[in-house]
Amino acid sequence: MILSVIALPTAGAQERGPAAPAQQSRPLSAADKAAAVDLLAQRLSDKYVFADEGNKMAAAVRDHLRKGDYEKAATDAEFAELLTTHIQAAHPDKHLSIRYFLNAPPDRPRASLSNGIPPEMRQRMTEMGQYLNFAYEKVERLPGNIMYVKFNGFFDADIAKAAATAAMNLAANGNAMIIDLRENRGGDPRMVAHVASYLLGDKKVHLSDIYFRAENETNSFWSDPAVPGPRFGADKPVYVLTSRETFSAAEDFTYNLQVIKRITVIGETTGGGAHPVQPFRINPNLVAVIPVGRSINLITKGDWEGTGVKPDVAVAADKAMTKANALALRQVLPKITHPNERSMLEKKLAELEAAL
Repeated sequence: MILSVIALPTAGAQERGPAAPAQQSRPLSAADKAAAVDLLAQRLSDKYVFADEGNKMAAAVRDHLRKGDYEKAATDAEFAELLTTHIQAAHPDKHLSIRYFLNAPPDRPRASLSNGIPPEMRQRMTEMGQYLNFAYEKVERLPGNIMYVKFNGFFDADIAKAAATAAMNLAANGNAMIIDLRENRGGDPRMVAHVASYLLGDKKVHLSDIYFRAENETNSFWSDPAVPGPRFGADKPVYVLTSRETFSAAEDFTYNLQVIKRITVIGETTGGGAHPVQPFRINPNLVAVIPVGRSINLITKGDWEGTGVKPDVAVAADKAMTKANALALRQVLPKITHPNERSMLEKKLAELEAAL
């Protein structure tokens, strides 16, 4: 699920989650390793978003096999770690990895706007999403009618739109909004468009495209002025908090709204992963998570792969909330006419600025 539109077997909405326990890994023969390397090389050549780089990584793992560099890997888990190291050395890509996953499911067609996630996987995602409240941790009204919204993933839009809608409806009446993505590791780009729609106006906005190389297919993502309930709208200030852990679809949200100058980004440069992925089984317990597409912003014609999204106001992640709160208060103070309320907010602002 990714800046992408598929669900990873081991990570769910948290895209770079831990692998399954290594102690369950089985012994590997030389023939097992050779077969896995051959299949991995084929998938990299055929599927990786950039053909030349895919061929380069494929040649690298075949060369390591030929040199005997995988002989020391005794288990699937060790082999996965070594393969990941080698393909990352050939071409760094933060979405690219080999993961140990006991009894990995067989390959399925890439989930897309027209080809959804299989029902059994959707059921597991729904159960996990309900337990996590679909990654929505907090909606809070701060002094000055500043709304604070924190969520740590963009769950699949087909199962999580109601949660996102509820949070954004609740925040719609704020004088300013702070959106905390410091622990958000990504998810579904359709959910990115859904949440962004609450921060935009009455006309559709073309937010981004994702191009998939193998199918020569482009998926486009637009805002929807007809989202349910009240919208925050296009005019009131919005601050987005980022950290080095902000990744993938969370970067998609931040990058595309920053480009159109709808938000002010406060915090650290983000992780730098812009390529949607697809899992491919390369042996019974190993899954190659391969970037198969790239994001394209309609204004910059590029994305944030490898560079991350740079903040408008650079500050350590643990200070980003304080900074955003202070900036938001400065924005809303001129609209506060009641003397007691204004005095209280001025005192709060002084405390925030002293803390900085």
